[in-house]
Amino acid sequence: MFTITIDVLVTILHEKYESLVEQEDQLLTSLRTTTAYENAIFQITHEQAAEIDLPTAERIIDKIHEYTEELRLDLLYVRLEKSHVAGMLKLTAF
Repeated sequence: MFTITIDVLVTILHEKYESLVEQEDQLLTSLRTTTAYENAIFQITHEQAAEIDLPTAERIIDKIHEYTEELRLDLLYVRLEKSHVAGMLKLTAF
């Protein structure tokens, strides 16, 4: 039978929490990047309106939007798990 001490459990939870913080930071950086690329597409479309094929630009921005939505969903899951781990840590603090 395997038993785990409270100290080991707290250490595992802290490590998991830190990992989730790093994941959250990376996802936020990725979301800022997609926003920057969206803005770049708007700027290029504005500056080169006569040369831009709008349906192609729409397909490009649509793919960026799809990826952005994937990142946002991943961020929600990470934040949910982070909240759960923080709650578990709170339960172990006595």
